[in-house]
Amino acid sequence: MSVRARFRPNPRGFGFLHLVSTDGLTPTEVTVGRTDGPAVTADSAFVPPPLAKGIIADDLVEAEVTADDKGLTATSITIVERPRRMLVGTVQQGPGRLVLDPDGSIGSGWIRLDPSMTRPLTGAVGRVIVVLRAEDDEGAPLGRALVAGPYIAGSPQAVRAISAVVALGRAAPELIPGGAAAAGLDPSAAAMTHTRVVGLLAGGGRGAATGLDVDGRIPGAELGPLDRREEPCLTIDSADARDLDDAVAATWDGAGDAPVHVAIHIADVAGVVGIDSDADLYARTVASTAYLAVGANAPMLDPALSEGSLSLLPNEYRHVISVRFDVSAAGSITDVDVETALIESRARLTYGAVERWLDGDHAPVTVEAGDHAEVASTVLDAALEASRRLGVERDARVTFEELFASAEVTPALVDGRLQAVVAEPDAQGYRLIERLMVAANEAVASYLVANDVPALYRAHKGLDPDRLERLLAAVELAGATVPALADPDSEADLVSGQLLAEIDRLTAEGRTADRDLLVAVATGSTARASYDPDPKHHRGLASGAYTHFTSPIRRYADLVVHRQLRAAVAGESLPYAGDDLAALAVWLDARSGAMNFLQARERGDLWAILLDRGFLGDPEPATVTGVTVNGLKIRLPRLGIGAFVTAERALGLPDRERGSLQIDDHGLDTTSGPWRVGSQITVRFVGLDNTGRTTWRLGTPANGPA
Repeated sequence: MSVRARFRPNPRGFGFLHLVSTDGLTPTEVTVGRTDGPAVTADSAFVPPPLAKGIIADDLVEAEVTADDKGLTATSITIVERPRRMLVGTVQQGPGRLVLDPDGSIGSGWIRLDPSMTRPLTGAVGRVIVVLRAEDDEGAPLGRALVAGPYIAGSPQAVRAISAVVALGRAAPELIPGGAAAAGLDPSAAAMTHTRVVGLLAGGGRGAATGLDVDGRIPGAELGPLDRREEPCLTIDSADARDLDDAVAATWDGAGDAPVHVAIHIADVAGVVGIDSDADLYARTVASTAYLAVGANAPMLDPALSEGSLSLLPNEYRHVISVRFDVSAAGSITDVDVETALIESRARLTYGAVERWLDGDHAPVTVEAGDHAEVASTVLDAALEASRRLGVERDARVTFEELFASAEVTPALVDGRLQAVVAEPDAQGYRLIERLMVAANEAVASYLVANDVPALYRAHKGLDPDRLERLLAAVELAGATVPALADPDSEADLVSGQLLAEIDRLTAEGRTADRDLLVAVATGSTARASYDPDPKHHRGLASGAYTHFTSPIRRYADLVVHRQLRAAVAGESLPYAGDDLAALAVWLDARSGAMNFLQARERGDLWAILLDRGFLGDPEPATVTGVTVNGLKIRLPRLGIGAFVTAERALGLPDRERGSLQIDDHGLDTTSGPWRVGSQITVRFVGLDNTGRTTWRLGTPANGPA
């Protein structure tokens, strides 16, 4: 049977075809008949190693597939479209010429390099390079020009290059429904910008935002800002932050029942960067700033803007869009208003100084605020009270937030050396500001809804409908009761509330294993948040409506919201209609999602380097997140990474002896050992396999068969 599909390689040399409809993007499934058994319905097909060679990740293909009791298998493949323009891998000496051995996430099988590349790659065998892809006369991929590298394999620079090409290539404009045109971009220009940015990031560069023209339509261009320069406000951010896009003003008379008056000032990017200007088109294409552990960040806007004239630097007049609101004694947000204003930040404080201030040591804040130390202390007192009230109110909401464990350490380059650092060194100071920013986003969303202003909202439906069957099975396995889960008409809040109540009950009864099972499956069953022009309930925060407002320097979605706000405040026609916003939502979800994947991929690969250098000497705590025939999926919460323990290592089998686990229908439990989802185990790092992936074994015999 003939099918259309997108190819996704596996680092071990084989791959899978993910079936798509005629548009080349919409997932679909097919039913293939068999002569020796019942027909097979599937949405993917296995590609054996010989056939996978030379096919690149995300290639659109036409394939012939057959069915057996294991599913569908491809027997022949024809390339239809090849969206990836960049390839990454290591230089190898092929028969009489240099070749590229692609990273396993890109493809398998040697790729020829243009003869013109021989000289620049002399002595580069075994090193990582990024090349521009072309095709030879037979349609096979060909490395045409050197873009980045050579880098020492396993170096942080190589990790960044590989991560950029692998992650951002998944969001090439041709791979996004509607493409660049739906987002108001010229497809050819967007593809060129995308390719250029991938190359620049792979080479450690800062992107291509510098020097772009900002002239274009400014919504609310005639708005006169309110003069708020006499109102004390502060910026609070990390010590190395350059793009300061938010400042906080807060006052409170000290009475327990009196409201805290809060103003969150956000850099007025929409008043400077015109719609469809060169700067705007670039920002729309990349969607967000890329923050990476290796090398320079890649700003969405020209650093002269994002780190200069728009950044809310202390003792500088700045134009902002402000949301003003009161926080009641009960933590509710009232009296919301939005305005354009002119402000002057009194001081730039760091999270570290605020952390010390919260612990009772006011000296760092006094030093950082200088002559404005008293004012800074007054604003912080009021901001802390607002944050405390918001925290109490937020803690009362029905959310899974408390179930997620944050990483304690993360890899970073410090003075050019790769090492592990504390992931959240100033957690209290960060949480104070985070609560205020979340409140600002909620307040702006409520303002937009109240004034019938369409915008890009954050939609989060809570539990993923496709994972409810597995969650129901986990509830039964844990001996818990969540009646709403069995009713398809139940409100998501009711399901979440009952589930959290059962987790609390199991905890109180000391049924730790059952509690851990529910926590692991519940956190793995949450849906991803997305942009949507409809102000749907944001169940991840239990918020009636939520938007992104606080980071227009760093996120294009926030810039869109700011433009709608400026037009609404000015009483003008809105720059974006509902259809425009719907198309932008799809585009920005894909583009910003790729940036998130880039950062996660880089972090995971940097951990692999640190682990290979002996970072872990002792067994490391881990949680089983899935049970498969081939082994245990695990998460190392302290490191914030996922991993895998093969069935052979879990069962303690001798080398070269194959093993498998007997599992239930939902991948929750196994009869092959004392493990199920949620099991708390310890593991030891074994090493890196031949694909560069980390390998693990159980840490102690108590966690399972040795």
